[in-house]
Amino acid sequence: MKIAIVGGGIGGLATALAMTQAGFSVTVYERSAQLVDLGAGITLAPNATRVLYHLGLGPALEETSVTPPKTEYRHYRTGAVIMRMPTKDFRELYGAPYMRLHRWDLQHAMITRLAQTAPGALRLGSSVDRLESRGEYVALRFADGHLETADLVVAADGIRSSIRETLFNPTPPEFTGFVAWRGLVDTADLPQHLRESAVAFGQGRHINRYLVRRGELLNFVAVAQRGQWEAEGWTIPAPLDEFLAEFSSFDEGTRTIISQPVRGQVFKWGLFGRPWLEQWSSGRVILLGDAAHPMLPFLGQGAANALEDAMILTRCLTFESTPERAFALYQRTRGPRVRGATEQAARRGDRYLGEPNLESLKGDEPGAQYAYDAVSGPLGG
Repeated sequence: MKIAIVGGGIGGLATALAMTQAGFSVTVYERSAQLVDLGAGITLAPNATRVLYHLGLGPALEETSVTPPKTEYRHYRTGAVIMRMPTKDFRELYGAPYMRLHRWDLQHAMITRLAQTAPGALRLGSSVDRLESRGEYVALRFADGHLETADLVVAADGIRSSIRETLFNPTPPEFTGFVAWRGLVDTADLPQHLRESAVAFGQGRHINRYLVRRGELLNFVAVAQRGQWEAEGWTIPAPLDEFLAEFSSFDEGTRTIISQPVRGQVFKWGLFGRPWLEQWSSGRVILLGDAAHPMLPFLGQGAANALEDAMILTRCLTFESTPERAFALYQRTRGPRVRGATEQAARRGDRYLGEPNLESLKGDEPGAQYAYDAVSGPLGG
């Protein structure tokens, strides 16, 4: 079976690795002419790393990841600790570790692994213009005019998926009322007591910071409420003075960190969502990751759910006799879990409103989502 994957992000690359491992022939079409370091961190809970280890990425991740000894929630203005959560032995509890990484370290490891297992499978600078269903195969027409075919297509082209727009639901992404900033700080420039994981929050704003790349860098993500947002993309440079003014009420330690981004670079983007989509497939085309179910970042499970999608979809294609039956099984397996996580992530944004307190943080301890096993768990819900 020849499978085309549209999108070379984490979900698309994971799908390619999983399907190659299962014996399928895959090609990944990525519109960007090159995949580059976008300077961002990523948190991967055990339900995510379980998939990555299964795909042979364990050694590469262990070389660069950080597992914090604890995470603290602090009052945004005073810096006082409201709740402290020591890191548990997640490998013992769930069979896989908890990791924080530089996003590029993960993506580079995936690209390298794919080049080893399926040389030439990643096609950069390949922008899919439209899809044409032709019975038992799909034609992909590209922006440069050429045409290719596949037995089925996996659309992993993100929240602004043009494939979703064309085939499933022509409703644009909706602004959720939150704007985010991100940056990286060289830990060599920080005093020792600031080289740690912490979330400072209150009055509708919060800043999450954590170590990545062997502790050499500290990643921060800051979020605030906004009435509207028009710009697109998540690599929009933001004036540093504007960013610092937005969070000027935060404690001295937090202000020290965010005032020292590498090369003075801070990026800004709006957080968007989409209405829940009941059907993720059309003929021999299936949506995956943010293209199917975008999720706000407050649960730390967006990338994890894309990785789970990749593994479950691959297993369904192996288990069922036709793509259509496999797609139906994939939807039954993933739908309830993903919808629950999406709704929970949206609710979590409310915790940062008003004055910080312990009550608002109840239920934040790691839960059953970490035990989810996309590699060998049951299919069909």
